[in-house]
Amino acid sequence: MGTFTLSKTNRLFWLGRYVERTYIAIELMEKAYDESIDGPAFDYATYCDRLSIPADYRDVDHFLSSYLFDAKNPDSATSALNMAFDNAVVLRETLGSMTLSYIQLAKNVMDGAVISMAPMLDLQTVQDYLMAFKGCVDDFVQDENSRMCVKIGMTAERIDMSLRLDYKTTDLQVHFERLLSRLRRSKIPRDGKQLQLLLDLVPSSNILQNREILLECLEKLFPDA
Repeated sequence: MGTFTLSKTNRLFWLGRYVERTYIAIELMEKAYDESIDGPAFDYATYCDRLSIPADYRDVDHFLSSYLFDAKNPDSATSALNMAFDNAVVLRETLGSMTLSYIQLAKNVMDGAVISMAPMLDLQTVQDYLMAFKGCVDDFVQDENSRMCVKIGMTAERIDMSLRLDYKTTDLQVHFERLLSRLRRSKIPRDGKQLQLLLDLVPSSNILQNREILLECLEKLFPDA
């Protein structure tokens, strides 16, 4: 792989995953917050179970606060964003200063949202900065393999959360096709057996019928990640 090391590949891939994880977690919690105002309390226990994370929270309010803002909670959106930032700093030369700056801005807003009078508005700003980061990856990361590694990470995370949480499942076919296209354009290590399984399963009228198999396939597809 020349100077494109396994460590760098890993960081690029997980940068993409953590960015997408943060973005989707915020989107889902904004929806949960809005729906719980006039409707039943959010079923956070089922949500956690589907993500295979602990549900050790006192109540819905404690869950929302911790899951979004608690940097000591390894499953929180804040922790995911912090991990994205840590990877981005190491990858500064690959990403460029402008691309990195949007992760920094998102992190700054997220850090301040925990004491904000309007945290939900701050979370929308975090999402805006993350979208700007994605645009910069497209425009300013010149090395195609580096760019594809980040985007593969983003797509893999979106598929994973979609399958687990029934999140925008009508777009799953498109996301799988996008993942396969990006894999063809990258040098990221992948398990050939799992890739073939993915190719066999994706052209399906109902991807959700193969939910568990696809989740396992995704987990094993990137053996070095």
